[in-house]
Amino acid sequence: MDLNARALKILTTLGQDPTCTNQELSQACGISPVSAKKHLAALYADKVILGVSAQVDSFAAGLEPIIAMAEVGPENWTTYEKSLDIHPYTKYRIRCFGNCIGIFSLFAIPPHSDQHIVDFMERLKEKEIVREYQLVTPITNILTVETNFDYYDREKEWLFDWEKWEKSLVNTEPQSLDGPAQSVLHRLNSADMRILRQLSKDSRRKSREIAAEAGVEPYHLSRRRKIMEKMGVIRGYRVLAGMHLLQLTSHAIIKCKCPIDTTNRVAAAVKTLPFQSTFIQTLEGFVLYTTTTAIDFPILATILLEQCDSAEISWCDYRSSFRYWFYDEPFENGAWNANHDYMVDTVISELDKYRHSTNRKG
Repeated sequence: MDLNARALKILTTLGQDPTCTNQELSQACGISPVSAKKHLAALYADKVILGVSAQVDSFAAGLEPIIAMAEVGPENWTTYEKSLDIHPYTKYRIRCFGNCIGIFSLFAIPPHSDQHIVDFMERLKEKEIVREYQLVTPITNILTVETNFDYYDREKEWLFDWEKWEKSLVNTEPQSLDGPAQSVLHRLNSADMRILRQLSKDSRRKSREIAAEAGVEPYHLSRRRKIMEKMGVIRGYRVLAGMHLLQLTSHAIIKCKCPIDTTNRVAAAVKTLPFQSTFIQTLEGFVLYTTTTAIDFPILATILLEQCDSAEISWCDYRSSFRYWFYDEPFENGAWNANHDYMVDTVISELDKYRHSTNRKG
């Protein structure tokens, strides 16, 4: 599909307000509602847009995010990825190359179950699937930024003033990110969890379709969705892009060590980047997962290296990435299943079965 100026405007508008109506979309883009609907359908049909996913706040939903950066050899990529597919609390994974050669993954786990993730990774080390690993715990809400195609010119590519951005980073006052949200798990039930799963798949589907998949009435979906947005369980929505857009950018992870003031300044500056990014504050500094171009990334890395004490940089293979929809099945009787058997033993057992069947076929 040709990403003309109109298509890029629609994408930017959706990035700013992913759940806007076709009427609101048409007004922002200066086209008729019928035309907006037609162009949006074409973007979906050509898989430029894969969907609009509700961003569920792990803390508010009674879960805690944790990052695993695992060193894994190419011969074990598929096996390790299968273990993440089996694990009930995996949120995202992607292959990376650089300081970490292996797999970057994000979990959202029940409180006080960190040791289960340690045990899980140690079991994988014993099986020589994982060589080494680092676990990183976010200490604030995760910051997400959407792509702004107003900075993209099809002939000149991305037009972003890095010099101005660097000055803003240096001169801006540190702005603390919001701390972890209070859990409202006691106010959620199984129907809410099913709704969250469907909204994480694609929130722009027709309400009656989402309601049917979640097993609730449309009026119940609308009411509970508004309540969960108000409670902060749904922090916002993100446009999921297809390869047409991803080919415009390169994906990378930067893990930096720096003082808290530097972390807060970088966080404020990241909000003004035109590239889809995820910023995660840690005890040592931050992790930035971003989608800059091959030309722009060295500039970004240089600026951050000048501001931070140290940085570990890895390129990512987006073709290997996998996003897991919000998973409701571990929610039982008003609580998340935090049993060691469920989070470790059962997963390893299923992985062993997979490896046995794979070897037998081979």
